[in-house]
Amino acid sequence: MKEGKFEIPIIKSSEIEYVKEIARGTYGAVYLGKWHGLEVAIKKLKPSSAEKNGGVSDFWREALILYHLRHPNIVKFHGVVSDGPVTDTATVTEFMVSGSLGKVLGKKDRTVDHRKRILIAMDISLGMEYLHANNIVHFDLKSENLLVNTRNPLRPVCKIGDLGLSLLKQNEGVDISMRGTLSWMAPELLNKKRSLVTEKVDIYSFGVVMWELLTGERPYAKMQPKDIIVGVADGTLGLEIPSWCEPGWRSLMERCWSAEPDSRPSFSDIVKELQGMCSAMNTR
Repeated sequence: MKEGKFEIPIIKSSEIEYVKEIARGTYGAVYLGKWHGLEVAIKKLKPSSAEKNGGVSDFWREALILYHLRHPNIVKFHGVVSDGPVTDTATVTEFMVSGSLGKVLGKKDRTVDHRKRILIAMDISLGMEYLHANNIVHFDLKSENLLVNTRNPLRPVCKIGDLGLSLLKQNEGVDISMRGTLSWMAPELLNKKRSLVTEKVDIYSFGVVMWELLTGERPYAKMQPKDIIVGVADGTLGLEIPSWCEPGWRSLMERCWSAEPDSRPSFSDIVKELQGMCSAMNTR
């Protein structure tokens, strides 16, 4: 997106201080850094991606999307470092002190109580509702791409982070093959029965995130990729819901996983249901 590149705020490399590496993803490493005294997250292209035109294009596409988004549940974008070698190109965003939701759930004391589950799910839903209202399909909604602050004394805060695989929806859908992370992918991305997919692929992924919040486990952790693909694609594989799961949470998850995309709720519907769960909990 060369034309979009020049719209994006440019941050000088001399203004950035790298403190430490905090994560590593498909296209590069993420660092905790400082920018004018502010703690920030710096997502830097790894050399192999920087040398490929596709990696650079995806980088600028994500930066341009982030630049145009303004929502309290979408990670705040500050700008791009691009005044050095292409291998030093980086995006600069707000830093979320607790890291990814996946990291939080991966700790030994990973259980999240019912109230916090609802609040985190609400934050995710509000952010996703905003993305879908702007015709953006995330395609990689999972715990590792959700950033949290669990140190807030009033409530946990969750924001949608990585938009590296996001695409704009045109008219009836998006013409795309397999895209995302396998254990969170909707069956229509795997069974190749549809030429177009819709934003409802994100609803399916959200249902898997709800299951992660409930169990603290990684979906299909002990299964081989080929078995996941076949099982999810033909509808014979699903995540086991614990018997102690609240009925409302169970019902919403199961509807998010509907084999028929049109039968899945929208994020606006999900927000209303979660608000209802929260109200019911507060009146007990």
